[in-house]
Amino acid sequence: MRDADGALRPWVLWLPAVIVMGGIFVLSAQSGLRVTQDVDVERPLRVSGHLIAYATLGALLLVALARGGRPRLTYAIVAWALAVGYGLTDEFHQSFVPDRTGRLNDVAVDAVGAAIGVGLAWLVLQALARTRDA
Repeated sequence: MRDADGALRPWVLWLPAVIVMGGIFVLSAQSGLRVTQDVDVERPLRVSGHLIAYATLGALLLVALARGGRPRLTYAIVAWALAVGYGLTDEFHQSFVPDRTGRLNDVAVDAVGAAIGVGLAWLVLQALARTRDA
């Protein structure tokens, strides 16, 4: 899992993000996925699910791009863009699943979630880097 220099191998850092992407794909492939028929309950749950999933994905993508070290702005932008791009492809995928639809406003929620995740991962990675440097 570590190379000769003691650094984590790249696939180890990318694996969690790939697993989250797989989980999102599997959930998106579920026909008629609902917790309840009550729209007043279902919509907030869906929004929360999108926020959590894409915050997690954005954070994991930043960790992978930064190789667990100090993040750069470029890494943060790329992590966010990859997460939003995946959200776009996921909504496109959902448009082919019976009883599901692809919605651009879901992509907007995904983008907000990804930004939150990237921001939180940025803070954690910066703090860890400062600790290592001290």
